[in-house]
Amino acid sequence: MNTQHNYVLSDVEAMEKHAELINGNLVIEDKTSVSHNSAVSDIAMALRNYIAANSGTCKVFQENVALYCNELLNEEDAINFFLPDVMVVCDKEGIKDNGIHTVPKFVVEVTSPSTQKNDYGDKMIIYRNIGVEEYWIVDLQKKIVTKYLAKEDFIPETYLHPEAMKVSSYEGLVIDLSEYM
Repeated sequence: MNTQHNYVLSDVEAMEKHAELINGNLVIEDKTSVSHNSAVSDIAMALRNYIAANSGTCKVFQENVALYCNELLNEEDAINFFLPDVMVVCDKEGIKDNGIHTVPKFVVEVTSPSTQKNDYGDKMIIYRNIGVEEYWIVDLQKKIVTKYLAKEDFIPETYLHPEAMKVSSYEGLVIDLSEYM
């Protein structure tokens, strides 16, 4: 269940729950399902393995690592503080102990009924505006993946029941989603 109130960033940073600020509103997310957690882990592992095999220097983060969007937008009106399910970060200077203070290259949100509106709406817009190269929404309930690419002006590409998804940001990387789709 999402609970929304108006909070300040320091309140949310101190919480032990999975809490985000989306346009200044507190969103506390439900516990994730086993399939959600497995999909997040599998996607992150595929990215880690590919980056390591290709001597890459980018880092893969999953769940509960903060992304400080407001710093990247230079906005102070509506606070946006996200905890993406998976993100790839290539700018080591922006990786701090309290979270990510730089634009991720690639972001994946595994949606649920309680997060769907935010993942397809406000988060997509903010990821586009901060300059994320590639953004996926993996919808386990509908068995679809929606892909947004900066080079395609974030026009959505929707894949029904994809068994494997090509990662546009990494040539030759295909992530197996057959267990979930």
